[in-house]
Amino acid sequence: MSRLFRLLGCTALLLAALVVLAKAEFLVRQVNLAYLAQRADIIVQGRVVQARYEPLPNYSHLNSVLVTLQIERMFRGPEGGRYTFRQFLLPSQMRGGKNFYRVGQRLLLFLPAPSQLGLSTPIGHEQGLFHIARDVQGRELIQNEFGNAGLFHNVATDAEKSGLGLSHAQSQVAATARGPVALSDMISMVEHLMLMPRIQ
Repeated sequence: MSRLFRLLGCTALLLAALVVLAKAEFLVRQVNLAYLAQRADIIVQGRVVQARYEPLPNYSHLNSVLVTLQIERMFRGPEGGRYTFRQFLLPSQMRGGKNFYRVGQRLLLFLPAPSQLGLSTPIGHEQGLFHIARDVQGRELIQNEFGNAGLFHNVATDAEKSGLGLSHAQSQVAATARGPVALSDMISMVEHLMLMPRIQ
């Protein structure tokens, strides 16, 4: 009987999580880089070495992806050469065969700690999922799934409220309304904004 209650409890928890995620599919709050840096439990830059699209364990009718990164830089999170997380996939993320994660991609991810079901979705959904690529001049650039739109909105103000000023170079980056920025500039901003108090 206790096993049945545990199963029912897990199912209720999963259904509640799915309701929240389904609502989030239609309404995702805009967040900026300061919030991402304060809220994320895991901030990791790396290359995708495995992306396995498969049913969620014990819930075969739900889709998920198991992603393993070869770590290039772990800003916040566990030590080691690799980091693996599982993300629940909404129906819209499965339509048209779009794969958010592919082997070989270089990414910067802002993730929460895994849930009780072992799931992690980037903070702000696609806002916390950044792609790293080189332009024709060979420069490393980075942008999220929203094209960095709104990413730096009020970042300077938020930093100042925490007693952190931005350097001249950081202020220039913070003035970017949208579009890719240099990876080195993003790293400088992330490391600086991580000094702000954490948000739970």
